[in-house]
Amino acid sequence: MKINNYKYQSILLYASLQFCGNVEEYFVKNTKKLAVLIIQPRVKNKDNLLRLYIEGKLVKEEKIKLSENIFFYYAFWYLQYLRIIFSYFTRKDRVIIITSHPISFFGMTLQKLLRRAKFVFWIEYFPTISLINSLFDNLKKHYHKRTDYACYFGDRVNKLMNGSILNTKNRRTILWGVKPKIIRKKMPGGRLTILFVGLIKESQGLDLVFNYLKNNKNYQLKILGVCSKPLYKNYQKLFKKYNISEQIFFPNKFFSEKELQEISKECFVGIAPYTTDKTNGTYFIDPGKIKAYAELGIPIIMSNTSAIATYVKRFKCGEIIERNEVDLDRGIKQVKDNYNIYLKGLEKFNKYFYYENHYAKKFDFLEN
Repeated sequence: MKINNYKYQSILLYASLQFCGNVEEYFVKNTKKLAVLIIQPRVKNKDNLLRLYIEGKLVKEEKIKLSENIFFYYAFWYLQYLRIIFSYFTRKDRVIIITSHPISFFGMTLQKLLRRAKFVFWIEYFPTISLINSLFDNLKKHYHKRTDYACYFGDRVNKLMNGSILNTKNRRTILWGVKPKIIRKKMPGGRLTILFVGLIKESQGLDLVFNYLKNNKNYQLKILGVCSKPLYKNYQKLFKKYNISEQIFFPNKFFSEKELQEISKECFVGIAPYTTDKTNGTYFIDPGKIKAYAELGIPIIMSNTSAIATYVKRFKCGEIIERNEVDLDRGIKQVKDNYNIYLKGLEKFNKYFYYENHYAKKFDFLEN
């Protein structure tokens, strides 16, 4: 039900400057009063960002201090979150808080006393492989039982949290959406460029691509994302050891969406060679990287990790590979030799996950 031509009245949304499934765009179009809190990774960033919208128009954009110190990082985050809730929204507003982090639920009872707030917990999953991850996991399970609504970035997370896959008003899976478009891309000439985007961890499996480049000098790799300083140094040593430094573009920085779109025009395929064991959180979720490649109009090569691989196969918009050089080579040659088929597959994939239709259906419970 729409009120004053808007599906939703008041929302506080957590978002990211990385690909985030066009969630911000969707709620800007469909929400009368919207606050978007953009949380940046601690690595190589100085500020978070707050955007305030009224009836689809940006009325304020504000930088919010962050710290690389883990304690101050979360302390500043939480204090700014409270400031937004109590200064931007009034007691009359029925505000919906959409978040993927348990920090928003601290003092939830008090928040609900002072504001007419309901909480949507959009849940990722990080396997318990460290003390911090264990704490995060316990907090997530604690608040999952207490939130008004819970959504999941994949059916595997849904099942993990509930024992079975639920699809009810209060508990359901919601995957990322994309912008559909006609793809007018041609196979680039000369040395072929592979693209990797996103936050970089060892579990992303880039070691496989580095090994492949060592033995295939007619390919190059562009890495558009950020990793920790120790990992970056290790990778630089590896590039020298394999003699592939001149094949790799890796400035270790974030790129804007516009920059990403321009750079992607030079690339013929997007790579996601994730490690495939269940200690990798990607196994449970819908990784934004895959949808980013699809929206950029670039065929996908990925390991068989996330359940999104099923859709990549279904629409033939990429190749699913085993994590070895032989199968990576097979996947690359298959895409290269049948490029137009994969581009058509991307158009079908993007139409299926068109964010306007996808989110309108999945978030219908917020309209009441």
